[in-house]
Amino acid sequence: MNNRLKFLFFFIFLFVVSSAFAGNYVNLVKKGNKAYSTKNYKKALDYYHKAETDLPESPKLDYNIAGVMYHQGGYEKAIDQYTKALNTKDINLEEKAHYNLGNTYFKMGDYQNAIKSYKDALNINSGDLDAKFNLELARKMLKEQMKRKKQNPRQQQQQKKQQQKKQQGDKNKQNKKNQKQQQQQQQKDKKQQHKQNKNKDQQLKNQKKMSKEDAERILNALKDDEQKVQKKIKRNVKGGNYTGNDW
Repeated sequence: MNNRLKFLFFFIFLFVVSSAFAGNYVNLVKKGNKAYSTKNYKKALDYYHKAETDLPESPKLDYNIAGVMYHQGGYEKAIDQYTKALNTKDINLEEKAHYNLGNTYFKMGDYQNAIKSYKDALNINSGDLDAKFNLELARKMLKEQMKRKKQNPRQQQQQKKQQQKKQQGDKNKQNKKNQKQQQQQQQKDKKQQHKQNKNKDQQLKNQKKMSKEDAERILNALKDDEQKVQKKIKRNVKGGNYTGNDW
């Protein structure tokens, strides 16, 4: 596609040559055109807006401003400015505005309006090869666009099925992962429980062992006490029944 905009610097200069503000206006436009040619679109737009204060309703200036908007990606604003530029008696400017409108619509993917604009340009200048080429390309793009729209429901259904299949696969994968983690946790808990049971059994054995030892100690202590009592009794018996005084 030939999307190079057709810029008309000279129109502005010829239009305002008799204006009282011609000197300042032309100077601003020249600066804007120079900035535009170096692709400094922001600076160019500033100069064009300043020039508008001297001549606020100039189709030619609208045309140049539209070109800046186009290059800045402001396609809707560019369409507004090109449409304003069509309000001219200059047939050459009108043809270029239609052509550039076509390019702008094409950039936006609005191929129907692009086709209409190229046709309007060709109605004025049937020999515009760029407009002819772009017209056929816009027609081709429109057919492809309509074809995609017809295919979209089926494609969307297929994409939906694929997405559902993927989601189910992810869900199954996650379930398997969760199941594996659950089994691992159960095995871990089982080992932990076994260890706790083993420790508990050992504690019971230790407690029983200690109880046996304590019983033996108590029994031995009782035996010792009984032996001491028996010895004391024997000592008392050996002394006899004498109750008199030893003198």
